[in-house]
Parts: sequence; structure tokens; C-alpha cells
Amino acid sequence: MKTRLPALFVAIAACSGSSVRAVDFIRQIQLIENQAVVYDIPISGTTGDVMSKRLESEGAVFQLYAYEDETYSPWSLLDLNAGNLAHVNVSLDSHLVDLDVLGIHLDITLGGGGDQPPMPKLIDETTVGTHLPQGTIILRSEDPYFPPRTRADRPYSMTFAVRNLADPADPRGGVTKTVMQRDFKVYHPDLHVPFPNGTGQGTYSDAYEFSKNGDFTDSVIYGALPFERPTKMIGEESYVAKVPLDNKGRQVNIASAAIQIWPMCEAKVEGIEQGKRYLGVPPEARVVFKDLYPDSVAYAQIYKGSPLLGRSGKILGSTVISFNTYAPQNAVVPLNIEASDLGGDGTYTIEVLTVTPFNSRQPERVSYVSFDLDRTIEVRGTLADTEK
Repeated sequence: MKTRLPALFVAIAACSGSSVRAVDFIRQIQLIENQAVVYDIPISGTTGDVMSKRLESEGAVFQLYAYEDETYSPWSLLDLNAGNLAHVNVSLDSHLVDLDVLGIHLDITLGGGGDQPPMPKLIDETTVGTHLPQGTIILRSEDPYFPPRTRADRPYSMTFAVRNLADPADPRGGVTKTVMQRDFKVYHPDLHVPFPNGTGQGTYSDAYEFSKNGDFTDSVIYGALPFERPTKMIGEESYVAKVPLDNKGRQVNIASAAIQIWPMCEAKVEGIEQGKRYLGVPPEARVVFKDLYPDSVAYAQIYKGSPLLGRSGKILGSTVISFNTYAPQNAVVPLNIEASDLGGDGTYTIEVLTVTPFNSRQPERVSYVSFDLDRTIEVRGTLADTEK
């Protein structure tokens, strides 16, 4: 039979956009007469339907692969010693379903070292089975970016839709429940990808069991990555729904989704000390940013008076910086303050703010420093009159 691929694949394919260097494709893997058969279906557009090859077995795995056209790809490994991208083999296998469970034994490797073209990235996959329930997991945050991502201090939501679970009272039998587990991966703090040796990966103790068909939502979930400072957690959390395949304890995944969690940013004004008196703003003053959110605008403002949260001041043009990228960013900007930015002598406050998809894209204060400006020069001397 022909199978219409899930709409999720079509939506994800649209994300490749103009950055595609090669033709993205959907890979169909199934077992026919005890042989693993692989079909690659190219994707030429960003919307519409794609028809699969005929299903001639109990089930099949559909995988979406895409290419990333950037000098530094988050899917590459960075050789810190040489400072170059390390070319690695990419094994096109399944992460969603254990292919051995379906009787499929597959180990296909593309690419290698040298100057070969970049390898495709496995973006998403789903399983189609004759007697399997169907499930979809959707993770959302205040950031509309895809793949889903959020900030360490902000919640996200999870919606699980499950269909075709059998009624326990049905004499025909069938799969009557599904169990969802929550996994995590801690990212390398500089490369922003999981550690290659599996460090920092695991499964949370909590699990969800569903015995009825329907849509289920948990609207407020906070990241729980194992960090001493929760606001600096960096990594991903994923959800996988499984159903039993037989009475031997074997299971198959029917749905999965993951969300990236990025740390809260930090900023420090260097060259100006809190509460100190200055004749003028030091020319070496600067702002140092760390872990700016991938979609953010950051800047510093100055106003006369003590710190007051929510107050608007004069935006310092030399400090304005904007990012729209994959991972958190660091930056250093000069703190150039002109005479026109200042009024009379007195106490001044410099605030560092950031604008992100959170807080309804209203500015959030990251740090501040207050100082006294006193440009009056006092000259003390003695006038003496000597008579001859």
C-alpha cells in the first residue's frame, strides 16, 4: 500500500530554507523477505505531501535528513587543538525505534574525512506499523523557533496525542497502554552539542503512563538538567513514548520530541566600579556579555540617578548587539559615552539589558553599575605677599 507521510515531516522540511546545499530526502527503511530495504525519497519543495514506497512488511521507519550549509555547523565536531572542523562519519541509522525489534539490521555509513561534502543530519523520524498505536509529542515554549528551545528560567509545555490504543475489554486484544519517559543530555559548554562520549546523559525517574486515547497536555514544565546553578543549565530534554511489541519485554517507540535549554545570559560592566567617583567616564570602560540567548538584542543605557528597575535611559549605541543564531553567544563591546549623553554632575546608573522572545519581548535587566560623576576641579593654593 501507499502511505502518506505525516505532516510533521513536511513542516520540518520547510526549515531547511535557503541554507540547503544538497537535496534533502526522506529515508524509508523496512524488512522485505528478511532483507533490509532502503528507499531515499528526495524533497524538492517546502510544502505539500510526499508518497512513500509500498509497505510490504509489518512496519517501516521514515527518517527526514537535511543538510546544513554553514562554515560551523552545530552538528560538526570542533577540533580545539587544531581549530578546524573534524570530519566524521555519519551513520544513517534510527534513533527513534530499535531497528532490531522490527527485524531490520542496518549499518549504513556515508562520508568520511578530507574535503568530502557535508553529511546530512537526521532531523526527525516516525514509525508506521500494522498493529501499533500512533502517537505525536509536541513541545512548545515562548520562543517560536524550530527545533524547540527555551531558556533555563522559563517553562515549556508538552502535548501528547495518542490514537489506536486497544480497549482492555476487547477480546481481540492489542496494545492497551503506552509509557512515556523523559530523558536528558547535558551539552558541552563551548560546542553547544552533547558530549561525544555520552557523559551527562540519562533518564529522569518520573514517567507517564497512558491507557486511553486522546490529547494530553502538561502546560508548565521546567528544565531539570543536573546543574548546581539551575539558571546556567545547558542541554536538552526529550520525551519518548513506548509500547510493548510482544510478551517478551521488547518495546517500540511510537513518538518522540526534544527541546533545547539554553542558560540565562550574564553581563558585566568593566572599567567602572560601583559607587566610585570619576572626573569623567573612563575611556577603557566596556561591557562583557556571556551566554546571550540565540535570538536576542542586548545593549546598555545610562540615566542620571540611582538604579530603578524599568526606567528608560539613553541607549548607548556602541553597546547595541544583535544575534539570531543556533546557540548562545559571547561578546565584548566598548562603552562609549559622549558628553551629550550626560547632564550635570551627580550619580549615574548604567544598566545592561537584553530583549528575547521571553517577557513579551520587553527589555530585561541583566546587570547595572552606579557611579558618581564630579567634573569640578578644585585648586587649592596659598597666595603670599613678600615685602622687600
